[in-house]
Amino acid sequence: MKIAHISDLHLNSKSQSSNYLRIKAILKYISKQQYDHLVVTGDLTDNASTEDFVILRNLFKRFGFLSGDKLSIVIGNHDIFGGVQNAEDIFEFPKRCSHVDYNQKINEFISFFPESLENCFYISPNGYFPYAKIVGDVLLIGLNSNAKYSSINNPFASNGEISTSQFTEMLEILKMPVHSNRQKLILIHHHFNKLKAESRSSLGRIWQNIEKQTMKLKNKKRLLKLFNDYHIDLVLHGHIHQSKEYFRKGIRFLNAGGSIKNNKSRNLCINSDKINKTDININVDQIESSSIIPESKIAINKHSFIKRINRVSSIDNKNNLFLTKQSFQVKSLENINFPKYKTGK
Repeated sequence: MKIAHISDLHLNSKSQSSNYLRIKAILKYISKQQYDHLVVTGDLTDNASTEDFVILRNLFKRFGFLSGDKLSIVIGNHDIFGGVQNAEDIFEFPKRCSHVDYNQKINEFISFFPESLENCFYISPNGYFPYAKIVGDVLLIGLNSNAKYSSINNPFASNGEISTSQFTEMLEILKMPVHSNRQKLILIHHHFNKLKAESRSSLGRIWQNIEKQTMKLKNKKRLLKLFNDYHIDLVLHGHIHQSKEYFRKGIRFLNAGGSIKNNKSRNLCINSDKINKTDININVDQIESSSIIPESKIAINKHSFIKRINRVSSIDNKNNLFLTKQSFQVKSLENINFPKYKTGK
C-alpha cells in the first residue's frame, strides 16, 4: 500500500498568500501518482474559517479523496483557534483564543469531512478522537493532540496534549489481538522531536526559544512508552514546518509539516510511505515551485475568490449533510447519520 502524507496546508483565502494554488498543485500531483490513501495531519486552514474548509472539501472531492478509503485527517491547532495574522494581532490573539468554543470547533471540523470517518471501526464518543480504521491491512489511529486554551499553560493555543480519555481509548484499541500482526500507524498533529535553535541572530534565537515553550507536546514520555509497548511502526505528524524522518526511543516518526511551507525550500514536499507486511519504505517527493503560478499574480479578493473556487467545484449537499453554499453555515452534526461502530474483540 502507498500512502501520501502531507500536513500544515494553512489555507487562508483572506490572505494574498492564500496557499490555494500550492495546495491544488500538491493534491493534483498525489492524485496522478495513484496513491492508495492520503493522510493530512492537521492545520488544514490557517484561521479556522468556514470558507477555507469549504474550499478544501471541494478540492478533496475534485481530486477523488473524499471518502474514508482514500482520506484520513486529524485536526491541528490552527483548525481550532486560527493564528496570528499580523504583528498587531499578537496582543489580541490570546483574547480571541479565550473565547473559542473548543468542542464546537472540533464538531465543525468533522462536519466538513464526515466521509473520512465512514470506514472507521471505532470513533470516540468523546469528541471523535481517537478514531481507528483499517486501510489495506494497516491500522490507522487518528488523535487530537491540541490542548485547550490556558492563559498560563497554553497562551498561544499551540501546545499539545493527549487527554486521559483519548489515551485510554487508544490503549483499548491497541490491546485488540486482531491488530497484533498488522502494521500500526499513529496520526497526530504535534511533533515529538526536540527543536534546535538554528537562527544565527539573537532575536531569531529568542523567538525559537519562545516557540519551544509554546509549541510543545506535553507528557510525551507516556505516549512513547505506549508506542513502544504496542510496537507502533510509524507516527505521522506535522506542526513544525519541516519534512523529515527521525527516531525517538526506538519509535519511527515522519514529519510532513513542510509540505507547503518549509524552512529550506519553496518546493512542495510529499512524504511517500510504501507499506508491506514486513517493512515501510519512506521517500520525500518534491514538486518544483517554478511549476506553480506565483500567487502574487492573482488578485485575491475574498468574495471573488470564493465565487471562483465554487465555480470549479460545487459543494455536495447530497443527503442534506452539512453545508449550504449560500451562507457557508455548518449544520448540526445531529443531521449526519454516522454508522454505529464497534471496537471489536
